[in-house]
Amino acid sequence: MQNMLSKTRKSDIWVGSEWGTLKEVIIGRADQLAYPVIGKTLASRMGIFNKEDRDKIMVNSGQSFADADPVRFKKINQEVEDWVKLLEARGIKVHRPRLLTEQELLYKESGIGSLFVKDPLSVVGNIVIEGANRFPMRHKDVFTYRHILNERVAGTDAKWVNIPMPETDVGCSEGGQGPFLTGGDIFVMGNNNVLLGYNGIDSNIKGLQWAADLLHSQGWTVHFVEYSPEVMHLDCCLSLPREGLALVCLDAFPHGLPDLIKDWDIVNCTLEEARIDACNGLPLGEGVYAMSTEFKHIGDKLEAKGIEVLYTDMTETNHATGGGMRCSHAALVRED
Repeated sequence: MQNMLSKTRKSDIWVGSEWGTLKEVIIGRADQLAYPVIGKTLASRMGIFNKEDRDKIMVNSGQSFADADPVRFKKINQEVEDWVKLLEARGIKVHRPRLLTEQELLYKESGIGSLFVKDPLSVVGNIVIEGANRFPMRHKDVFTYRHILNERVAGTDAKWVNIPMPETDVGCSEGGQGPFLTGGDIFVMGNNNVLLGYNGIDSNIKGLQWAADLLHSQGWTVHFVEYSPEVMHLDCCLSLPREGLALVCLDAFPHGLPDLIKDWDIVNCTLEEARIDACNGLPLGEGVYAMSTEFKHIGDKLEAKGIEVLYTDMTETNHATGGGMRCSHAALVRED
Protein backbone atom coordinates (compact mmCIF):
# COMPACT_ATOMS: atom_id res chain seq x y z
CA MET A 1 0.00 0.00 0.00
CA GLN A 2 2.74 2.47 0.93
CA ASN A 3 4.56 1.89 -2.36
CA MET A 4 1.34 2.27 -4.33
CA LEU A 5 0.45 5.57 -2.68
CA SER A 6 3.96 6.96 -3.16
CA LYS A 7 3.77 6.60 -6.94
CA THR A 8 2.10 9.23 -9.09
CA ARG A 9 1.90 8.71 -12.84
CA LYS A 10 1.74 11.54 -15.33
CA SER A 11 -1.79 12.28 -16.48
CA ASP A 12 -2.90 13.06 -20.02
CA ILE A 13 -6.00 14.85 -18.72
CA TRP A 14 -5.93 18.28 -20.37
CA VAL A 15 -8.36 20.91 -21.64
CA GLY A 16 -6.60 24.11 -22.69
CA SER A 17 -9.41 25.66 -24.73
CA GLU A 18 -13.01 25.20 -25.79
CA TRP A 19 -11.95 24.61 -29.40
CA GLY A 20 -9.09 22.13 -28.94
CA THR A 21 -9.43 18.77 -30.70
CA LEU A 22 -11.70 16.58 -28.58
CA LYS A 23 -10.12 13.19 -27.85
CA GLU A 24 -11.85 11.87 -24.73
CA VAL A 25 -15.16 12.80 -23.13
CA ILE A 26 -17.90 11.77 -20.73
CA ILE A 27 -21.40 11.95 -22.21
CA GLY A 28 -24.37 11.73 -19.86
CA ARG A 29 -27.29 9.37 -20.15
CA ALA A 30 -31.04 9.97 -20.10
CA ASP A 31 -32.23 6.61 -18.73
CA GLN A 32 -33.37 8.03 -15.37
CA LEU A 33 -34.20 11.57 -16.47
CA ALA A 34 -36.87 13.24 -14.34
CA TYR A 35 -38.61 16.60 -14.26
CA PRO A 36 -37.45 18.81 -11.39
CA VAL A 37 -39.59 19.54 -8.37
CA ILE A 38 -40.85 23.11 -8.69
CA GLY A 39 -39.85 24.66 -5.37
CA LYS A 40 -39.34 28.35 -4.64
CA THR A 41 -35.82 28.38 -6.06
CA LEU A 42 -36.75 27.01 -9.48
CA ALA A 43 -40.16 28.72 -9.59
CA SER A 44 -38.45 32.10 -9.46
CA ARG A 45 -36.27 31.10 -12.43
CA MET A 46 -38.80 29.56 -14.86
CA GLY A 47 -38.37 32.51 -17.23
CA ILE A 48 -35.31 30.75 -18.65
CA PHE A 49 -37.67 28.44 -20.58
CA ASN A 50 -39.91 29.32 -23.51
CA LYS A 51 -43.62 29.13 -22.58
CA GLU A 52 -44.48 25.77 -24.20
CA ASP A 53 -41.55 24.02 -22.53
CA ARG A 54 -42.17 25.82 -19.23
CA ASP A 55 -45.79 24.64 -19.15
CA LYS A 56 -44.76 20.99 -19.60
CA ILE A 57 -42.23 21.23 -16.78
CA MET A 58 -44.82 22.75 -14.46
CA VAL A 59 -47.41 20.04 -15.23
CA ASN A 60 -44.94 17.16 -14.80
CA SER A 61 -43.04 18.45 -11.74
CA GLY A 62 -41.19 15.65 -9.95
CA GLN A 63 -42.21 12.89 -12.36
CA SER A 64 -39.85 10.72 -14.36
CA PHE A 65 -39.86 11.34 -18.09
CA ALA A 66 -40.57 7.64 -18.62
CA ASP A 67 -43.84 7.94 -16.69
CA ALA A 68 -44.88 11.47 -17.62
CA ASP A 69 -44.22 11.32 -21.38
CA PRO A 70 -42.93 7.92 -22.58
CA VAL A 71 -42.96 8.93 -26.25
CA ARG A 72 -40.82 11.99 -25.58
CA PHE A 73 -38.59 9.99 -23.23
CA LYS A 74 -37.90 7.43 -25.98
CA LYS A 75 -37.04 10.20 -28.42
CA ILE A 76 -34.64 11.89 -25.96
CA ASN A 77 -32.84 8.61 -25.32
CA GLN A 78 -32.48 8.02 -29.05
CA GLU A 79 -31.12 11.53 -29.59
CA VAL A 80 -28.50 11.08 -26.88
CA GLU A 81 -27.37 7.70 -28.19
CA ASP A 82 -27.15 9.05 -31.75
CA TRP A 83 -25.02 11.90 -30.38
CA VAL A 84 -22.67 9.35 -28.81
CA LYS A 85 -22.44 7.47 -32.12
CA LEU A 86 -21.48 10.68 -33.94
CA LEU A 87 -18.60 11.23 -31.52
CA GLU A 88 -17.41 7.62 -31.60
CA ALA A 89 -17.52 7.61 -35.41
CA ARG A 90 -14.87 10.35 -35.28
CA GLY A 91 -12.61 8.21 -33.08
CA ILE A 92 -13.38 10.11 -29.86
CA LYS A 93 -13.27 7.97 -26.73
CA VAL A 94 -16.62 8.24 -24.96
CA HIS A 95 -17.20 7.26 -21.32
CA ARG A 96 -20.73 6.85 -19.97
CA PRO A 97 -21.98 7.36 -16.42
CA ARG A 98 -23.63 4.56 -14.48
CA LEU A 99 -27.24 4.48 -13.31
CA LEU A 100 -28.12 5.61 -9.81
CA THR A 101 -29.18 2.99 -7.29
CA GLU A 102 -32.64 3.10 -5.72
CA GLN A 103 -31.10 4.50 -2.54
CA GLU A 104 -29.14 7.17 -4.44
CA LEU A 105 -32.30 8.26 -6.26
CA LEU A 106 -33.71 9.39 -2.90
CA TYR A 107 -30.71 11.61 -2.11
CA LYS A 108 -31.71 15.19 -1.16
CA GLU A 109 -34.79 15.62 -3.38
CA SER A 110 -36.67 14.02 -6.28
CA GLY A 111 -35.51 14.52 -9.83
CA ILE A 112 -32.34 13.72 -11.71
CA GLY A 113 -30.41 15.47 -14.45
CA SER A 114 -27.34 13.28 -14.88
CA LEU A 115 -27.66 13.57 -18.63
CA PHE A 116 -25.88 16.90 -18.17
CA VAL A 117 -22.46 16.05 -16.75
CA LYS A 118 -21.03 19.45 -17.68
CA ASP A 119 -23.03 21.07 -14.87
CA PRO A 120 -21.14 19.39 -12.00
CA LEU A 121 -17.88 18.59 -13.83
CA SER A 122 -15.31 20.74 -15.63
CA VAL A 123 -11.68 20.31 -16.61
CA VAL A 124 -9.45 23.39 -16.84
CA GLY A 125 -5.93 22.47 -17.90
CA ASN A 126 -5.24 19.41 -15.74
CA ILE A 127 -7.54 20.57 -12.93
CA VAL A 128 -10.67 18.45 -12.57
CA ILE A 129 -13.31 20.59 -10.86
CA GLU A 130 -16.48 19.25 -9.29
CA GLY A 131 -18.96 22.04 -8.63
CA ALA A 132 -22.44 22.06 -7.10
CA ASN A 133 -25.65 23.26 -8.71
CA ARG A 134 -28.10 25.52 -6.93
CA PHE A 135 -30.76 22.78 -7.20
CA PRO A 136 -30.23 19.91 -4.70
CA MET A 137 -31.63 17.24 -7.04
CA ARG A 138 -28.47 17.71 -9.11
CA HIS A 139 -26.08 16.96 -6.24
CA LYS A 140 -26.56 13.23 -6.79
CA ASP A 141 -25.18 13.47 -10.34
CA VAL A 142 -21.61 13.07 -9.08
CA PHE A 143 -22.30 9.47 -8.05
CA THR A 144 -22.83 8.48 -11.69
CA TYR A 145 -19.36 9.34 -13.03
CA ARG A 146 -17.04 8.99 -10.02
CA HIS A 147 -15.91 5.54 -11.18
CA ILE A 148 -14.61 7.17 -14.38
CA LEU A 149 -12.60 9.77 -12.46
CA ASN A 150 -11.25 7.10 -10.12
CA GLU A 151 -9.92 5.28 -13.17
CA ARG A 152 -8.65 8.28 -15.12
CA VAL A 153 -7.58 10.79 -12.47
CA ALA A 154 -6.80 9.08 -9.15
CA GLY A 155 -3.09 8.30 -8.75
CA THR A 156 -2.00 10.86 -11.35
CA ASP A 157 -0.59 14.38 -11.22
CA ALA A 158 -3.91 15.82 -12.39
CA LYS A 159 -5.61 17.85 -9.66
CA TRP A 160 -9.08 16.68 -8.60
CA VAL A 161 -10.84 19.37 -6.57
CA ASN A 162 -14.35 19.56 -5.09
CA ILE A 163 -16.16 22.73 -4.15
CA PRO A 164 -17.08 22.89 -0.42
CA MET A 165 -20.42 21.24 0.34
CA PRO A 166 -23.05 23.92 -0.38
CA GLU A 167 -25.47 25.25 2.20
CA THR A 168 -28.90 24.77 0.61
CA ASP A 169 -32.37 26.01 1.49
CA VAL A 170 -35.15 24.88 -0.84
CA GLY A 171 -37.60 27.14 0.98
CA CYS A 172 -36.06 30.38 -0.28
CA SER A 173 -35.80 31.81 -3.77
CA GLU A 174 -31.98 31.92 -3.68
CA GLY A 175 -31.69 28.25 -2.74
CA GLY A 176 -29.35 28.92 0.19
CA GLN A 177 -25.89 30.39 0.62
CA GLY A 178 -24.01 27.88 -1.52
CA PRO A 179 -21.34 28.05 -2.76
CA PHE A 180 -22.93 27.12 -6.12
CA LEU A 181 -20.93 26.55 -9.28
CA THR A 182 -21.90 25.01 -12.62
CA GLY A 183 -19.65 24.03 -15.51
CA GLY A 184 -22.06 25.83 -17.83
CA ASP A 185 -20.54 29.07 -16.51
CA ILE A 186 -16.90 28.02 -17.08
CA PHE A 187 -15.18 28.52 -20.45
CA VAL A 188 -11.53 27.64 -21.10
CA MET A 189 -10.25 30.32 -23.45
CA GLY A 190 -6.71 29.26 -24.39
CA ASN A 191 -3.38 30.78 -23.31
CA ASN A 192 -4.18 30.08 -19.65
CA ASN A 193 -7.31 32.24 -19.73
CA VAL A 194 -10.63 31.22 -18.18
CA LEU A 195 -13.96 33.01 -18.54
CA LEU A 196 -16.49 32.77 -15.69
CA GLY A 197 -20.10 33.86 -16.23
CA TYR A 198 -22.74 35.06 -13.78
CA ASN A 199 -26.47 35.71 -14.11
CA GLY A 200 -27.83 34.64 -10.70
CA ILE A 201 -29.65 31.56 -11.99
CA ASP A 202 -27.32 28.72 -10.96
CA SER A 203 -23.74 29.68 -10.03
CA ASN A 204 -23.56 32.30 -7.28
CA ILE A 205 -20.80 34.76 -6.48
CA LYS A 206 -19.44 32.56 -3.68
CA GLY A 207 -19.05 29.65 -6.08
CA LEU A 208 -17.45 31.77 -8.78
CA GLN A 209 -15.08 33.35 -6.25
CA TRP A 210 -14.05 29.88 -5.07
CA ALA A 211 -13.34 28.87 -8.68
CA ALA A 212 -11.43 32.10 -9.38
CA ASP A 213 -9.27 31.66 -6.27
CA LEU A 214 -8.48 28.06 -7.25
CA LEU A 215 -7.61 28.93 -10.84
CA HIS A 216 -5.54 31.99 -9.90
CA SER A 217 -3.51 29.80 -7.55
CA GLN A 218 -2.73 27.45 -10.45
CA GLY A 219 -1.52 30.18 -12.80
CA TRP A 220 -4.69 30.87 -14.77
CA THR A 221 -5.91 34.37 -15.64
CA VAL A 222 -9.59 34.64 -14.75
CA HIS A 223 -12.03 36.87 -16.61
CA PHE A 224 -15.64 37.58 -15.67
CA VAL A 225 -18.80 38.40 -17.60
CA GLU A 226 -22.34 39.14 -16.49
CA TYR A 227 -25.11 37.88 -18.76
CA SER A 228 -28.90 37.83 -18.85
CA PRO A 229 -30.98 35.81 -16.35
CA GLU A 230 -33.31 34.98 -19.24
CA VAL A 231 -31.09 32.01 -20.12
CA MET A 232 -29.91 29.21 -17.85
CA HIS A 233 -26.11 29.19 -18.19
CA LEU A 234 -23.38 30.99 -20.10
CA ASP A 235 -23.18 28.07 -22.52
CA CYS A 236 -26.81 28.74 -23.48
CA CYS A 237 -25.83 32.07 -25.03
CA LEU A 238 -22.17 31.56 -26.02
CA SER A 239 -20.26 28.95 -28.00
CA LEU A 240 -16.78 29.02 -29.57
CA PRO A 241 -16.59 26.88 -32.74
CA ARG A 242 -12.97 27.93 -33.23
CA GLU A 243 -10.58 30.56 -31.95
CA GLY A 244 -11.66 33.91 -33.35
CA LEU A 245 -15.29 32.92 -34.06
CA ALA A 246 -18.14 32.98 -31.54
CA LEU A 247 -21.77 31.92 -31.80
CA VAL A 248 -23.61 34.21 -29.37
CA CYS A 249 -26.95 35.64 -28.40
CA LEU A 250 -26.07 39.33 -28.28
CA ASP A 251 -29.33 40.13 -26.47
CA ALA A 252 -28.11 38.01 -23.54
CA PHE A 253 -25.14 40.38 -22.98
CA PRO A 254 -26.72 43.71 -22.00
CA HIS A 255 -23.36 45.00 -20.74
CA GLY A 256 -21.49 43.86 -23.83
CA LEU A 257 -19.47 40.81 -24.79
CA PRO A 258 -16.47 39.68 -22.74
CA ASP A 259 -13.28 41.57 -23.60
CA LEU A 260 -11.67 38.28 -24.62
CA ILE A 261 -13.99 37.98 -27.63
CA LYS A 262 -15.06 41.55 -28.33
CA ASP A 263 -12.96 41.64 -31.51
CA TRP A 264 -13.92 38.14 -32.70
CA ASP A 265 -16.09 37.32 -35.70
CA ILE A 266 -19.69 36.84 -34.50
CA VAL A 267 -22.69 34.75 -35.54
CA ASN A 268 -25.77 35.92 -33.65
CA CYS A 269 -28.95 34.11 -32.59
CA THR A 270 -32.16 35.31 -30.95
CA LEU A 271 -33.00 35.04 -27.27
CA GLU A 272 -35.78 32.57 -28.07
CA GLU A 273 -33.27 30.39 -29.92
CA ALA A 274 -30.78 30.65 -27.07
CA ARG A 275 -33.40 29.36 -24.61
CA ILE A 276 -33.70 26.16 -26.67
CA ASP A 277 -29.93 25.74 -26.86
CA ALA A 278 -29.01 27.16 -30.25
CA CYS A 279 -25.62 28.04 -28.69
CA ASN A 280 -25.21 24.69 -26.93
CA GLY A 281 -23.47 22.85 -29.73
CA LEU A 282 -19.97 21.46 -29.22
CA PRO A 283 -16.65 22.30 -30.92
CA LEU A 284 -14.85 19.08 -31.88
CA GLY A 285 -11.63 20.79 -32.95
CA GLU A 286 -9.91 21.80 -36.18
CA GLY A 287 -12.89 23.91 -37.23
CA VAL A 288 -15.46 21.13 -36.81
CA TYR A 289 -18.63 21.89 -34.85
CA ALA A 290 -21.58 19.68 -33.85
CA MET A 291 -25.10 21.06 -33.42
CA SER A 292 -28.74 20.01 -33.56
CA THR A 293 -30.47 19.78 -36.93
CA GLU A 294 -33.08 22.25 -35.65
CA PHE A 295 -30.50 25.01 -36.01
CA LYS A 296 -29.34 24.36 -39.56
CA HIS A 297 -30.12 27.97 -40.47
CA ILE A 298 -27.48 29.00 -37.92
CA GLY A 299 -25.15 26.23 -39.04
CA ASP A 300 -25.31 27.65 -42.57
CA LYS A 301 -23.92 30.93 -41.20
CA LEU A 302 -21.11 29.05 -39.44
CA GLU A 303 -20.28 27.19 -42.65
CA ALA A 304 -20.03 30.54 -44.42
CA LYS A 305 -17.30 31.36 -41.86
CA GLY A 306 -15.35 28.21 -42.76
CA ILE A 307 -16.71 25.85 -40.08
CA GLU A 308 -17.51 22.22 -40.91
CA VAL A 309 -20.86 21.58 -39.21
CA LEU A 310 -21.97 18.09 -38.20
CA TYR A 311 -25.65 17.61 -37.42
CA THR A 312 -27.60 15.22 -35.26
CA ASP A 313 -31.10 15.79 -33.93
CA MET A 314 -31.34 17.01 -30.31
CA THR A 315 -34.69 18.83 -30.63
CA GLU A 316 -36.62 17.01 -27.90
CA THR A 317 -33.63 17.09 -25.54
CA ASN A 318 -33.17 20.84 -26.05
CA HIS A 319 -36.83 21.69 -25.55
CA ALA A 320 -37.69 19.26 -22.76
CA THR A 321 -34.67 19.77 -20.52
CA GLY A 322 -33.07 23.13 -21.24
CA GLY A 323 -29.80 21.36 -22.04
CA GLY A 324 -27.98 20.28 -25.17
CA MET A 325 -24.71 18.93 -26.53
CA ARG A 326 -22.29 20.98 -24.44
CA CYS A 327 -24.35 20.40 -21.31
CA SER A 328 -24.25 16.65 -21.93
CA HIS A 329 -20.47 16.47 -22.11
CA ALA A 330 -17.45 16.75 -19.86
CA ALA A 331 -14.23 16.84 -21.87
CA LEU A 332 -11.30 14.97 -20.33
CA VAL A 333 -8.80 15.43 -23.16
CA ARG A 334 -8.61 18.14 -25.80
CA GLU A 335 -5.42 18.52 -27.84
CA ASP A 336 -4.25 22.10 -28.31
